[in-house]
Amino acid sequence: MVWFRRMCVAVAVGAALTVFTAPASAQSEVTYSLAGVEIAATSTQGTFVGVAVSPDDFGKWGAVVLHGPLDDTALITGGSFAIDGQVRNLEGLISDGEIVRLTSSCRKETFDVTGHVILFEGGIPTGVGDFEVKLTHYGRRVPGGACVTVFATVEGLITFTLTP
Repeated sequence: MVWFRRMCVAVAVGAALTVFTAPASAQSEVTYSLAGVEIAATSTQGTFVGVAVSPDDFGKWGAVVLHGPLDDTALITGGSFAIDGQVRNLEGLISDGEIVRLTSSCRKETFDVTGHVILFEGGIPTGVGDFEVKLTHYGRRVPGGACVTVFATVEGLITFTLTP
């Protein structure tokens, strides 16, 4: 009988600890697949829009990525990111990252783009995100031999860790 009471107390204490500590550590993770196009670009800034899909949400997304001049590698120096979803709206600042050229030809140039997002709501941090996307520039030669990018696509993933 003493063993049974001790077991009940242990189970009750364990359950109480689980209930009372859950909100403090309650974080949720969600991954969105991203697909989109680059709608504006300079040598140090790209603006993107597209579609975001997660297992429980879908919506449109947009980003402005600030970076050093594109070369074999370029550092991401800032920017903004937002998803306007059916289930959740996420908005934040791109804190840092890197752009690495994977292939290079005039007709098709690809980059691996990775970085970090800090989410905010009403000025209060609400989570973080990590993205990895493939940026593809499509180009053509113009008279004189220069290569000009005429269109660009982006596809990949962003994973958010949301805090309550």
